Amino acid sequence: MALNEALKEFSIEGKAALVIGAELPLGAAAAQVLAEAGANVVLASQEPGTGDVLKDLNKKIAALGRKTEVKIQSAVTRADLSACVDLTVKQLGALDIAINAMDVPFFAAAEGTDDTAFERVIENNFRTVWMACQEAGRAMVQHGGGVIVNITSIMAERGVPNAAVYAAAQAAVLSLTRSLALEWARKGVRVNAIEMGWVEDERSPAVKDEEFGQTLVKYLPEQRLLKPEELGGALLYLVSPAAAYVTGQSVAIDGGLLCRV
Repeated sequence: MALNEALKEFSIEGKAALVIGAELPLGAAAAQVLAEAGANVVLASQEPGTGDVLKDLNKKIAALGRKTEVKIQSAVTRADLSACVDLTVKQLGALDIAINAMDVPFFAAAEGTDDTAFERVIENNFRTVWMACQEAGRAMVQHGGGVIVNITSIMAERGVPNAAVYAAAQAAVLSLTRSLALEWARKGVRVNAIEMGWVEDERSPAVKDEEFGQTLVKYLPEQRLLKPEELGGALLYLVSPAAAYVTGQSVAIDGGLLCRV
């Protein structure tokens, strides 16, 4: 295959994409790279009160000549997620790509984590993804297929002290990804995950806690935190026709961290 023909396999020109959690660093980076690669994008929030951030991102994407819409919603509410999918189909004509970038970090000692905190972490980091996948999957099955990418954390595969519940929620997302990939494989829907390492995110203890951050960076193989935009290459591959036979997989962008014993 000639190079120009091969590169066409990575094109998502004109595709209809939905990014939930677009106000967050990884969600914003995902929306930006999809738009730069030619997709039209609906920017949906994980939580209300994030309109200003999404409006700024909306302007950047519109400047690229893409169709774009903003949907302020609460991702813990199924009716909002269902309406979000319906809006994407109505405004963009389809739902080809769905990115779930919802994330609410939680770090606390296990013995000090009560049931209320447990339920909140599971709801915000797993139940939201389950509902978003279910709503997107319904639309994709009905319209002949699509691609879902769940952005999760390497904590899905590695235990971290003081992050037991959060890590368990990430692991649940990874297992969900694999199960849905099998269930929908013959219906034209691919489901994959991207596992992110420690990201430059003001909500992360790696940024909020200077002492912890300095200790962590010394431990990381590349001795630096991950920039949100560094998910772009893997994401573009997974949502493109080049990955047509790739489903149920997870790609780790972690600077080699999962290689450590």
